[in-house]
Amino acid sequence: MPEAFLGVLLSSIVAFLVVKIATPKIIKLHLEHGLSRPDAHKPGNPLVAHSGGVALFLGFVSGLILFMLFYPLDASSLAKLVGVALSAGIGFAIGYIDDKKILGGLTKTILSVFTFVPLAVIGFLYPKAIEWGRPVVPIIGRMRMTIIYWLLLPVSVAGAANVVNMLDVLNGIVPGTSIVIFTTLAIISILKGDTLLFVLTVVSLAVLLAYYPFNAYPARIFNGDSGSLFLGALLGAIAVAFHLEFVVLVLLLPHILNGLFVLVSFRGFREHREIKVRPVLVENGILRSNPDPKAPLTLTRLILHFSGPLTEKEVAEMYIWLEVVAAFLAFLSYLLTPVG
Repeated sequence: MPEAFLGVLLSSIVAFLVVKIATPKIIKLHLEHGLSRPDAHKPGNPLVAHSGGVALFLGFVSGLILFMLFYPLDASSLAKLVGVALSAGIGFAIGYIDDKKILGGLTKTILSVFTFVPLAVIGFLYPKAIEWGRPVVPIIGRMRMTIIYWLLLPVSVAGAANVVNMLDVLNGIVPGTSIVIFTTLAIISILKGDTLLFVLTVVSLAVLLAYYPFNAYPARIFNGDSGSLFLGALLGAIAVAFHLEFVVLVLLLPHILNGLFVLVSFRGFREHREIKVRPVLVENGILRSNPDPKAPLTLTRLILHFSGPLTEKEVAEMYIWLEVVAAFLAFLSYLLTPVG
């Protein structure tokens, strides 16, 4: 992996610059063309540019293409890298369509299952690229649970994409928590000595670091489903392709917990705009848990219930600290996983 370091460094710098330069232009373009949404947690509900996933996707693809041109890869490794990128790209495409046309919650969820297709094709054409049916867990190591694994695979990437999407409720939460996640995975890639995992995580990290200031409170652009589904599908694809299913599962614990609350409260998949009773009340920029028993239970509402009123920025910071705890547990689980 040391010989690939320069290629990863250059690719990451380019990815960072692409996002840094492109995002202000995307903000202006989207506002001019009406691709915007009201910020429900700000006084006056100001319009904010939408679909920041465009910037994330452009930066990610730019970095990967440069790396593939700079660093020679064998056919199997190239296929694996492209497979992960295509899975994430499908997540982005579904999200972008939803940003423009507004798909239903169930429709979007069903479509997200297609994010697994590139990995399935790569696994079939290049069996050495992805070893199917052998998930790795702490202490036990590789498990033989082929039938269950195959049943879960079609929804694995989609599941990650959707739980990340469900957590995109306040300024800065998704890119902020994702920075913690990809930092953890980058450290693991170094310990594993895995060049492909290293480039995917470091380029993603560069993209997120460049993008975060634009989405952090007060956001100048929303991620949109194009951003959250892209990042979630990317994480799910990495989990499957690099046998990090358990690690990514632990990394996504805050997202999964929130997703379970949402599914139980809404009795299925619902869009934010379909909610009749809001889980959170906003007054002069201060967020409070809605005491109405009809209000759906979400992780944000639960946080506010126990903490008391907070600003949007403070809630986002609490989410990031929750992710730091999840990252510590995920890293510990990796260290406890037998090699081989």
